[in-house]
Amino acid sequence: MPVTKVKGRKKSIKSLADTLKERIIDPENQVIAISHGDCEEDARLLEKLIKENVKVKDVIINYVGPVVGSHSGPGTIALFFFSKDRGDN
Repeated sequence: MPVTKVKGRKKSIKSLADTLKERIIDPENQVIAISHGDCEEDARLLEKLIKENVKVKDVIINYVGPVVGSHSGPGTIALFFFSKDRGDN
């Protein structure tokens, strides 16, 4: 389900970082995970944006698994963190 629409790769990565900043709970105690499909440079950019704007415990970057990767393809980027309720039940 789309949360927002953004045009362009860099803007979409910034949007992910902004969403984390708005919705994260207890960031100082969270380890954030970023998964990517052969786009480590974009994952590192997302990590940088997060660390510049939010004090988190740590950020882990890893490849998406083969099952997810076979469906999503190269260029996939995913961000994992505990957040506030979206309120769209």
